[in-house]
Amino acid sequence: MKIAVSVIIVHWNTPRKLRNSLKILSRSDNLELIIIDNNSSESVSWIKESFPSTILIENKFNRGYAAACNQGLIVAKNEWCLFLNPDVEMNEEKILRMVEATDKQKFDAASIKTTDAYQKPLPTWITLLIEFSPLNRLFSLSWFSPKTLFGGCLLIKKSVLVDLGGWDERFFLWFEDSDLTKRLVNSGYKIGWFNFSLTHTGGSSFNKLKNQERKEIFFNSMEIYARKYFSFFGRQVIKKIKERYSRRYLLPIFSRGLSITVPNMYKENLRDFFANNKNFLSCIPELIVVTSSVDNKEIWDWRKKYPGIRFINIKYNPGFATTVNLGFRVSSGEWIGTVNDDVILNNDWLKNLLSCKSTDIGSLNPVIYNTSGEIESAGIDILPEGKAVPKKTASAKHCIEVDSTNAAAILYQKEALNTVGLFDELFGSYLEDIDLSLRLRRKGFKNIVCTSSKITHLGQTTSKKFRQKKAFLDFKNWILVILKNWGIRKTVKYLPLLFLERLRNISGIMKAYFEYN
Repeated sequence: MKIAVSVIIVHWNTPRKLRNSLKILSRSDNLELIIIDNNSSESVSWIKESFPSTILIENKFNRGYAAACNQGLIVAKNEWCLFLNPDVEMNEEKILRMVEATDKQKFDAASIKTTDAYQKPLPTWITLLIEFSPLNRLFSLSWFSPKTLFGGCLLIKKSVLVDLGGWDERFFLWFEDSDLTKRLVNSGYKIGWFNFSLTHTGGSSFNKLKNQERKEIFFNSMEIYARKYFSFFGRQVIKKIKERYSRRYLLPIFSRGLSITVPNMYKENLRDFFANNKNFLSCIPELIVVTSSVDNKEIWDWRKKYPGIRFINIKYNPGFATTVNLGFRVSSGEWIGTVNDDVILNNDWLKNLLSCKSTDIGSLNPVIYNTSGEIESAGIDILPEGKAVPKKTASAKHCIEVDSTNAAAILYQKEALNTVGLFDELFGSYLEDIDLSLRLRRKGFKNIVCTSSKITHLGQTTSKKFRQKKAFLDFKNWILVILKNWGIRKTVKYLPLLFLERLRNISGIMKAYFEYN
């Protein structure tokens, strides 16, 4: 029986190894070859010239490993898919033997056993603590099981991977294979390993990065994995481990462009966002949608329709701050931002907005209009009694400094966020942008509104569905803002006014309750 396999190779800056791999693999009629190039510094146009039957996808920026793998999976025609690194030497005979052995053992996914450096247990906070502390002298990671499938040579059924939602695109590089292994195990799929001989030079693309950049990518992914699977205690252990090697919150800058995250809770909002902004999406180099409205199988329809967009689907919406931070942590750009799924991005909004950027700016805002054509926000004044007042008129100046910017549509300088941190996830939703703006100002960064940049906000299409919760969060989050940003002297000075304003919040909670009931 003829066995057909789709071989998916993600490539970045190792052309010699990729050429050698293609020379071997292209001799077979049983292999469909799919190459995803993650914006290598050298052109890979030679692939189509030398290997015309190969499917080549060229990304305009480095999308990372997981997202690129999903791009390959979308176009793969065969049930068996082999994800293969360019520095892993495989030929048709080994691949077909691997498929036959996997099929015989009734595995849904399998990989080749490699050196101890890659044959690691499925991560827990205990195994990671052992690996990155003197405990590794007392305990061996080989004692722990199950093991992580090696993502550099991983065979899996396409139907299985589609059912799982694909590779999790919140991982840029590293830990995406651990994440996939854990989801396979948790979903009851059968996985295995084989002792085939394997030549693997290891980390060829990754070694081209500076040593500190490698650490930042690795520990960023480790923290993402911990946030996804570990308890509060386990997450604190990983946080301490990470701080030994990197205190940065975000990936290194891989692109001088920008990355924008769209948080989404309702499917109709997502459809409307794409419909309303189809003429402006192409001007955003990296667009990331973090959605709780689309399940594992539906996500593929969105990925096929919008192949240039990264989709991260989550089981439930944990609030604006956490949802947007998921996108921020995988953003590759120099400037990263977020726009609500209920905005219309008017012509030249982004070009004009970036005309105000400079190294001392923390956040950049357009002027936000409502559907009636009136200004909803041209920046926000923060009053000492704990009240946010949107500016309703735009200054004649091109770039104006304000107390706070509005996260309905905003850009942040990545290095500024690496200094002050991301949205505080204790807020959940509402006022997290006020808190972040105040933290940026304390560190010497400016919050700027560009008066020539304009967008239209359709208006609280999500929050109007749960007014009671919003009223409570406004009350709770203003207390957080004050505790974090006012200081003792300012709090004491304005305590009566602060108390009176919080009473108004409580009144809002009561009003929402009686309206609902």
